[in-house]
Amino acid sequence: MYALEAHHLSKSFHTDTQTIEVLRDISLQIPEGAFHAVMGPSGAGKSTLLNLLSGLLPADAGTLTVAGQTLNGLSDQALTLLRRRSIGIIFQAFNLIPTLTVAENIALPALLDGKPLPKARLDQLLEGVGLTHRANQIAEKLSGGEAQRTAIARAFAMEPHIILADEPTGNLDSCSAKTFCETLTHLNQTLGTAILLISHDAQVSAAADTIHLLKDGAICGSFESQHDASVVATRYLELMA
Repeated sequence: MYALEAHHLSKSFHTDTQTIEVLRDISLQIPEGAFHAVMGPSGAGKSTLLNLLSGLLPADAGTLTVAGQTLNGLSDQALTLLRRRSIGIIFQAFNLIPTLTVAENIALPALLDGKPLPKARLDQLLEGVGLTHRANQIAEKLSGGEAQRTAIARAFAMEPHIILADEPTGNLDSCSAKTFCETLTHLNQTLGTAILLISHDAQVSAAADTIHLLKDGAICGSFESQHDASVVATRYLELMA
């Protein structure tokens, strides 16, 4: 079974004078438990693709399925529930509530769903991102790396079928970015949650097992990363040429 399946997705934006085709004929299959990444230059359509895959933006054509449920035609309320329960999203800007503690930010998705996050799950996530000792620290006092690790744990809180990460290291220094990749890999391996990472960085994308390249709104190739940034960078340049 696939955590996420996209078939022939396309998306255009319209102005008074022109139609801008951003994505065309995108097809992706992310198996349960897999760790994939999408790479591409600025303007390739990466953020638009993530918005389509998360159901935040409707596609003009094609079908999208998450954990066996087709998103096409779902109401806004149904999409909100699906995102909360089946899709974890890690944003570049963290999007933590600054006055809540680390533990409270992690537990927030469960509270929004009308139930407390089980303590065992919270403790597991805090340990998984190395923040057990910071559980009661308010978010506005965290370093950038700690804030991002809190955002990772929050994305995993509801035991989603897939995690979507949108340029998640863009606001981090190189050391924090390395820690982020190690944390995400650890959680992927221990919790078995599928991950799709959106990035332009070969070092970050090398954490994934499989890389898909996005060029001019279309997938131009896919390959195995070998978890080697030099391999990723070389294949990226070859396929983008």
